[in-house]
Amino acid sequence: MKTRIAAMLLMAFFCIKVQAQQRVYLSVNPFAVLEPQAAYGIGIGYQFNQQFDIVNEISYLTKPTWTDEGDYTNVKGFRNITTFKFTTATNEWRGTRNFVAAEIRFKKIAYDDIADFTNTVTHAVIQDYAFKNKTTTFGVAGILGKQKDLLENGRLVLEFTAGIGLRYITVNRLNTPANSTIVAQEPGFGETPNYRNNTTSFYFPLALRLILKL
Repeated sequence: MKTRIAAMLLMAFFCIKVQAQQRVYLSVNPFAVLEPQAAYGIGIGYQFNQQFDIVNEISYLTKPTWTDEGDYTNVKGFRNITTFKFTTATNEWRGTRNFVAAEIRFKKIAYDDIADFTNTVTHAVIQDYAFKNKTTTFGVAGILGKQKDLLENGRLVLEFTAGIGLRYITVNRLNTPANSTIVAQEPGFGETPNYRNNTTSFYFPLALRLILKL
């Protein structure tokens, strides 16, 4: 009798452990290295039930992989994206799921830049002046997404997401000439013109991720 009870408890413990493991997953966006600031990161998610889960993705940001840095060098930073997902439809026969989501993202990068500055007193232009640029971005977005099981056991999943959001960007310049303002020029590194101090704009998050359920 004791052996049977012990076996049942062991089986129950094993089932609970397996179920808990299946709720935790890892995700990666392989195309993030092609972004204006190449992103190398990983996401960790937890599925609370069949409808709701949360995933947090953190990435290290560095110089672009598909183009030269140009005047922008020593690019370093990080990005954190927290996403709250709610599944709206499931097709078990096709192994697909549709969901809506909300994301909160925070990004901070620093890089060396070169630009022209105008002295506000003498109006003389200082050309090709090297300075440090620190940019911080905070954004929120609404997301539509779809998942497709790549394996029969559902542990490897392909996920596509697209959405629209609003972001606030601040730029802090260091080591600039005294009593001067930056000369307006073409849009700077990444998404924001480097002659603006702050800006609010729309952004359109788009991603293709691989998910591995543990």
